[in-house]
Amino acid sequence: MNELQHLARVRDEDLAGQASGAGARALLASILSEEPTAEPIAGPTAGPARRRTSRWRTSRWRARLAVGAVAAAGFAAAAVIAPAVLGPRGPASSYANSAIDIELRGDMYVATIKDPLADHEKYTEGFKAVGLNVNLEVVPVSPTQVGQLTGMRLSGRLAPNGQSISNGTTPEGCTLGSEGCAMTVEVARGWTGWASVQLGRAARPGEKYRNWRSAMKKGEMLEGYRADGKTVGEVMAEVRRRGLKAVFQIITPAPDNGGYGVDPKQQSAEVGDDWMVWEVQSEEAGVVRLMVTKERLPKNPVYGDTKITDE
Repeated sequence: MNELQHLARVRDEDLAGQASGAGARALLASILSEEPTAEPIAGPTAGPARRRTSRWRTSRWRARLAVGAVAAAGFAAAAVIAPAVLGPRGPASSYANSAIDIELRGDMYVATIKDPLADHEKYTEGFKAVGLNVNLEVVPVSPTQVGQLTGMRLSGRLAPNGQSISNGTTPEGCTLGSEGCAMTVEVARGWTGWASVQLGRAARPGEKYRNWRSAMKKGEMLEGYRADGKTVGEVMAEVRRRGLKAVFQIITPAPDNGGYGVDPKQQSAEVGDDWMVWEVQSEEAGVVRLMVTKERLPKNPVYGDTKITDE
């Protein structure tokens, strides 16, 4: 929404005759009542100076007259515009563009994602229009996180109602992918912080997921299978059995196995069937990523301990 739309509309014809208003007439009368300035003209002869109107002074007097008339008209125009600019109009309570629809419902701004494939600037534009500093990006994710907030960075305090940002659907509780069901992001009214948020959408064919999700979780490609702690040969047998493909990510354990790093220079190494698998992630539809080391380790470096798969 263009904020200038809130201004009173003033056309040239609306201002016709404004210079003859009370304020303008008073200013004009003040200017006209001031007599032309007389000043001595220096000459080669002695004696009392003759009083004569200076051409320069007269020109300046005429200029002041013109400026006064313009100023009077300007004051009249300001009297029309100023209340709209300075009045108590806060941010809009609703906004819509081709990508997002935002409206205030009670204590929450509800943003409905109309185009999940739109440029993220379209979403941010909408939040800005209602006075919220939210940078929203809708990204491709694995099936179990469609419609979920997959990443969030926040600054600032919670709103008076104790809330900040959450996700949902409209109509509430509908199944994403069904007719008329859309993803929503809810932001508390009165929240004055800054946020960078990622919301998951369904991936297009061949599009890599942008969430970090174990492929062994319920609803993912290796649901029900425990891959961590097994050899690459064992896990690949299950991968092929399920009609999937795999890529490898070689990780470098921290000295105490309490974490890991990834060295791009090592990724071209040939992974053997006797290498160890510590996690399997969903890469894209039909493809999983095995996180592996050449050595067998005393504990899982991805989690810093024995991996326990939930769900």
